[in-house]
Amino acid sequence: MMARHCKWFAMVCIVLAAFVAGCRSTSTANGSDPGAAAGSSNSAVCKDVANLKASVQKLESADVMANGLSAISGELTKIKQQLQTLKADAKGKFSAQITDLSKALSGTKSSLSSATANANAETLTALAKSIGSVVTAANNLIMAVSSTC
Repeated sequence: MMARHCKWFAMVCIVLAAFVAGCRSTSTANGSDPGAAAGSSNSAVCKDVANLKASVQKLESADVMANGLSAISGELTKIKQQLQTLKADAKGKFSAQITDLSKALSGTKSSLSSATANANAETLTALAKSIGSVVTAANNLIMAVSSTC
């Protein structure tokens, strides 16, 4: 029974990794470097979004098979902290994109809790979908901010 559970867990982790890898293609589609205009009046915001972009890329490449769900948890915590810094530095700008990312992070926190409590195909698939939502919302924010950097 345990070997069967491990096989399911491994398969779901592979699906999770493939799903997140599929999201990766959108994270670099813009091709611009949000930190490139560090000397502009938006330098703090540009630096914040560059840090956010790096964390989203780490989330996408998190090795769940090697490090378990803690690999995702740590990056989600970092992204949430970076979002708060960006929100403060943006002073009301990009509020729609910031709100979307905040909502996506909240949903992912719930999915992560469920997957941690009971790792099965259903909870891990839900987690993969919610991570995809975080990546999409983050990329939308990155693109919006990058246009001002």
